[in-house]
Order: sequence, then C-alpha cells, then structure tokens
Amino acid sequence: MTDPGRYANRTPPMLLGWAHPAAGAVTILLAARGASLGLRGRAGRPAAEHYRARHAAFMPWVYGLVLVSWAGGLASIWALRDDLAPAASGHFAVGTAIVALFSAAALVSRWIATDARARAIHPWIGAAALLLCGVQVFLGLQIMPH
Repeated sequence: MTDPGRYANRTPPMLLGWAHPAAGAVTILLAARGASLGLRGRAGRPAAEHYRARHAAFMPWVYGLVLVSWAGGLASIWALRDDLAPAASGHFAVGTAIVALFSAAALVSRWIATDARARAIHPWIGAAALLLCGVQVFLGLQIMPH
C-alpha cells in the first residue's frame, strides 16, 4: 500500500484502506442493536412480540452487511495491501467464523416458531457471533494500515 510505483504518480488510496474497518464497526454496532432487540423479545417480557418482529425484520439486513463486510475485507487485502496475504490471518479466520455463525443463526431462525430446540439454540449462536465480533475488532487493529 505504500509502494509508490504501484500507483504511478497517484497517491495510494489510503482512505480506501479505512472503508472495511468503518463498515465493520457499523456492522458490529448494528449486530449489537439487533441482539438487544432479540433479548427484549424473549417470552414473558413486556412487548416481546413487538421486539421479536423488529429483530426478525432488522437482522437480515445485518446479515447482509456481515457478508458484504467479509467480502470487502478480502477485497481490500487483495487490492490495497501488498504486505498481507489474503485469507492468511487470524482476522480472516475469525471473520469467516462470524459469517458461519450468522449463517447458522439465519438458518435456525426458520424453525423458531415450530421447534423448541431452534428457540433454545438461536440466541446462543447469535451470542457467540457477537462475542467473536469483539475479538475481531482486536485482531483487525493489529493489521490496520499505518
């Protein structure tokens, strides 16, 4: 990213190097917001049905952002970072695990209305994904552009 020959007489796109971290931060904040809606939607809580409906409407958008952020991170390494190998870091591995957990949560959510096991496991999958998002922040800070 700092090789002047790569961009001829243009300045390297340093701002682009911050696009993935910014998108990731927004995605994590929105995932936390969606998780709070899900927690407030637990059975027996006031207005639970309202919060479950908001969670169900909101989280597919967050899932899409997770996928876009994962792909954007891989693309930014490929296009902007000569000093890092694509898919070779702990940050990429944890990001892939987050995508897998969000995918599993989305899949399990299809059976929440009819299967008690799905209702029991779905929040734990989401909690694990959110926990890994926190780990992801610290792994990403180690490879931030300077």
